[in-house]
Amino acid sequence: MFINKYFSVALIVLFSGCSLSLFAQNRGKIGGKILDEKTGETLIGATVGIQSTTTGVAADVEGRYLLNGLQPGKYTIVIKYIGYQTKSISDVEVKEGAVTPLDITLGLAALQNLNEVVIKATFKQESVNALYARRKNDVQVTDGISADVIRRSPDRNTGDVLKRISGTSVQDGKFVVIRGLAERYNNNLLNNAVLPSSEPDKKAFSFDIIPSSLVDNIVVYKTATPDLPGDFSGGTINTITKDIPDSKYLEAALSIGYNSKTTFKNNFIDASPSGKYDFLGFDDGSRKLPDAYKNIKGNYTSGTTGAEKVAIAQQFPNTFGYSEGQGSLPNIGLQLSTGNSVTTKNNNRFGYNFSLNYTNGHKASFGNRIGYFGFNNSAAELPVYSYDRNVFTSYKNLGGLLNFAYTFGKNKIALRNLYNNDFSVDFEQTNNALNFEASQTEPLRYKGYSVETTQNGIYTSVLEGQHTFGRRNIVFDWSGSYGLSYRNQPDQRIVTVFTPENLPEYIVLASENSPLPNSLGRIYSKLNENIYGAKANLAIPFKWLDQPQKFKFGGLISHRDRDFSIDALGYSAAFAPGKKNLELSNGLTIGNVFSPESIQQNGIDLSRLDLSSTDYKGKAEQDAGYVMLDNKLTGKLRFVWGARVERYNQTLSPAGKPIQEYNNTDVLPSGNLTYSLTPKTNLRASYFRSVNRPEFRELASFRYFDYQNNFIITGNPDLQRSLIDNADLRYEYFPSGGEVISISAFYKKFKNPIEQINQGNDILTYQNALNATDFGFEAELRKKLDFIADGSFLRNVTFYVNASYINAKVKLADGRDVSTPLQGQSPYLINSGIYYTPENGGLTFNVLYNRIGERLRFRAVTGGVDIYEKPRDVIDLQLSKTLFNKRAEIKLTVSDLLAQPFVYYNNYGSVNSTAYKSSEDKIIQSRYSGFSTMLSFKYNFDFHK
Repeated sequence: MFINKYFSVALIVLFSGCSLSLFAQNRGKIGGKILDEKTGETLIGATVGIQSTTTGVAADVEGRYLLNGLQPGKYTIVIKYIGYQTKSISDVEVKEGAVTPLDITLGLAALQNLNEVVIKATFKQESVNALYARRKNDVQVTDGISADVIRRSPDRNTGDVLKRISGTSVQDGKFVVIRGLAERYNNNLLNNAVLPSSEPDKKAFSFDIIPSSLVDNIVVYKTATPDLPGDFSGGTINTITKDIPDSKYLEAALSIGYNSKTTFKNNFIDASPSGKYDFLGFDDGSRKLPDAYKNIKGNYTSGTTGAEKVAIAQQFPNTFGYSEGQGSLPNIGLQLSTGNSVTTKNNNRFGYNFSLNYTNGHKASFGNRIGYFGFNNSAAELPVYSYDRNVFTSYKNLGGLLNFAYTFGKNKIALRNLYNNDFSVDFEQTNNALNFEASQTEPLRYKGYSVETTQNGIYTSVLEGQHTFGRRNIVFDWSGSYGLSYRNQPDQRIVTVFTPENLPEYIVLASENSPLPNSLGRIYSKLNENIYGAKANLAIPFKWLDQPQKFKFGGLISHRDRDFSIDALGYSAAFAPGKKNLELSNGLTIGNVFSPESIQQNGIDLSRLDLSSTDYKGKAEQDAGYVMLDNKLTGKLRFVWGARVERYNQTLSPAGKPIQEYNNTDVLPSGNLTYSLTPKTNLRASYFRSVNRPEFRELASFRYFDYQNNFIITGNPDLQRSLIDNADLRYEYFPSGGEVISISAFYKKFKNPIEQINQGNDILTYQNALNATDFGFEAELRKKLDFIADGSFLRNVTFYVNASYINAKVKLADGRDVSTPLQGQSPYLINSGIYYTPENGGLTFNVLYNRIGERLRFRAVTGGVDIYEKPRDVIDLQLSKTLFNKRAEIKLTVSDLLAQPFVYYNNYGSVNSTAYKSSEDKIIQSRYSGFSTMLSFKYNFDFHK
C-alpha cells in the first residue's frame, strides 16, 4: 500500500513536470551561490543584477540566486552586499533554454575605505575562486566528490563512487572502509539524517542500493565538530541527494550491460519457482512460512509430536527443483528523471526533483573453499574439507527519489524522499566436494546447492527547514526524519547429496534432536528497522577581536527499533532414534523427495534448530546536545571547538531469554584549528573523542550460518562500547580551480575496540580487545596536465592520485600484543585516475585504478590463524560522447577490467607479517566474477524550442 501511494504521487509529479515543460520559453538563466571568500559561508540577501538594467535578485537562505528570463548572449553581472566589496563579472554567457552555473565569492571591504570599490573578474576566473572557497574553508578535515565528477565516472551506485574518495575503499562491493577502519567505525547520513543499518549482522549501510545518478554530492568528514554525531572514528559519510533544479528538465536513460561470465552463456541456473512480482523486485508472499508452522512455532520443538511434525512438513512447498543451461540476456537499466522550479514575482521559489530507476540483470562468481585443521603453522595444517562453489545471481532493483523545496525570503523548507528496493535470487552450487573425516578411509564425497532469495531496501524521508533572522543573520535550522530498512530472506533452501563412488547417491536425514539446516533444510529470516529523529540548531554570529565569530548550539533526539526473526529448520528422520540415510534411487530425486507423498512415505519431518532460531527485538534511544564556538582569532587563524554530550540507552529482548540493557552517557570534546598560511594554503590540526557502540546482532547470542563463506556467526552479550581519541594534522594547497595537493597524518587510540574474531571450527563471534593504537598518513594530488604543454589538449586532462598508509598495534583480550591491523583494516589504500574532459563537452574518457592492501578479515583466538584478504588491482574505463547538440549522451564503461579473484588466506607467518607468502600461507577461498561492460544512452527532452 505504501509503495503504491509513493509511486502514484511520483507519477502525478512526473506528468505535471512534462506539462509545465511544454510552456517553456526560449530564455536562459544564470544561477549559483554567493560565498564569503575567506570563510566559505553563504551570503544571505546579497544582490545580483545585470549591469545597466533593472534586472536583479537577492540571494535566498542558502545564498542561492537565479536570474530568469535572459535572452541568449553575454552579460556583465554586478554583485553587492553590505560590508563587502562590490564585484563585476564579465563574459557570462547565457544560452537558449539553459542555466549558466556561476558561484561567486565576495571579499570584505576595508574599514577605512569610504568609497565603493569594484572588483572586476571574468566568468572563468570567478568559477575558480568559488571552488577555492568551498573546500578550503571547510571547518573539518573533509574529502568529497561532486555530481560532476560522479557523472564522469563509470560508477552506477554510491558504493562504487565512494572508493574514489581519498582514504576510502569499499568492501564486498558495498560497505565503505575509511582510513582502513572497518565499516563499524563509520557513521552514515542521508540528507543530514542518520541512516538505519541495512545489514542484520553489523553496523553498516549497503551503499550499492543508492543509484549514483540521484546524488548531488558526498562529503566524508574525517574529523568531528560538536554538531556531528559522535559515533564514528573512520569518518561520517553524508550523501546529499539532488535539490531544486534551476530549470525544468526531463531526461530518460537506457543502459545495456554485458558480463563476461554470464551474458549469453548457457551456464546460468534458474532456481524456480518464481513469484509473480519477482520481475519488479518484490516477493509476493508465496515463499512465506506456512501458517501450520507459524501458529505453533513457540512450542514447536517441545510441544509437537513426530506425526504432527510430518504433517506440518507436508505443508511446505516442494520447491527444490531447478533448471540448467539457460542463457542469460544482457543486463538492462532504465531511468526517468524530471524536475522543475518556479520563481514568483517576489523571488520566492518552489521546485521538485523526481527520479525513477529500474535494473534487471544477472551476475555470477566461481571459486573454491578449503578448510584446515591443525596448529599455527602451515606444515601442521590438515585439510578438513574442500569444494568448488559457483554462485548464479538474478537481481532486480527498483527505486525512486522525490524531493520538494520552497524558498521564501530568508527561509527554506524542503521535503526529501528516497526509496530503493533490491531483490536477488542466489543459486549457490557446490561441486567436487570432499570431507576428510578421520573415521573415513577415503574422503567423503558430496555435492549440493542453496537457493537464497533476498529482498532488502530503504525508505528515508526528511522534512527540514532553515530560517535566517535579523541584520545579524541568526540562523535556525531544524529537521524531522524517518528511516526504514528491511531485509527479507524467505525460504532459503539448502541441499547436500552424498555421492559415493559406484553406489547410489543419498541424503542424510538428521536426528530430530540435532537438526542440520546448514546441510539439508530451510531457513527463513526477516528484519525490519525503524529510526525516528528530530534535531534543531541555532547559530548566532557576533564580532570579537574585529573578526566574525559564531556561537552555535543544538540537540537531537532519536528512537530506533528493530524486529528480527529467524527460523532454521532441518529435515530429519521422523520416528527414528538417530540420523538416517535415504537413497535417491527407484525414481526418488531431489525434485520429489520433499513432496507431501514422499515425506509421508519416507518418514521425513522438519526439526527446529533452536540455537539458530532466536528472534529478538531491539530498541535504542539517544539524546544529544552540544555547544560550539567558531572563533576567528586573527585574519588567518580559526579555531572551532566545543563539546557534545550523548546519552544512549539500548535494550535487546531475545525471545525466551532475559532482557539485556545497556546505558551510557559520554562527553565528547572536539577542536579544529585552521591556519591559512597563504590564500591558497591551509594547515589544519584537530582532536576529537568519539564512541563506537555494539550493534543489536553483535549482542544477540544466537547462531547464524553464512552459507556462502561457510562460517557460523554468533553474538556476545558481554560486549562493551569503545571510546576513541583521535588526532589529525593536514597540510593542503589549492593551486587552481579543481586542483589540490594535501598531506595528512592521523593518530587514534582505542579503548575496548570491538572485533569479529574466528574462535575456531569456522565459528565467528565478537570480542573486545583491551586497547589499540592506529596511526597513518594520507596524500592526495589532483592536477591538470597543462603545465607539461600549455595550449595543447593536456589543458583538459586531469590526473589524480590519493594514497593512505596505516599502522596499528593491538592488545588483545588474551593479553597478546600484535602489530597487525584492526579487524577489517588494510595497511594501505591507493586510488588513482586520469580524466580527459574537453571544454566543448564532446568526447571524454577516464581511466581509474584502485587497490587496497591485505585486509584482516577475521582475527583468531590464541593458537588460531588469522584470515586475510589478498589485495586486488581494479581498473575501470569510461568513454562518453555528447550527441544531438548536447541533448544526448552515449557512454561506454568497462568495470573491473582485470577481474582478479577475491582471495582469503590463512596467515601462518609472523603475527606481525601480513603479506601473503605462498611458501608459508594457505589460500582458503578464491572467487572470481569476470569483468562487466555497459553501454548507456541518455536523452534530454528539450521543450524550449
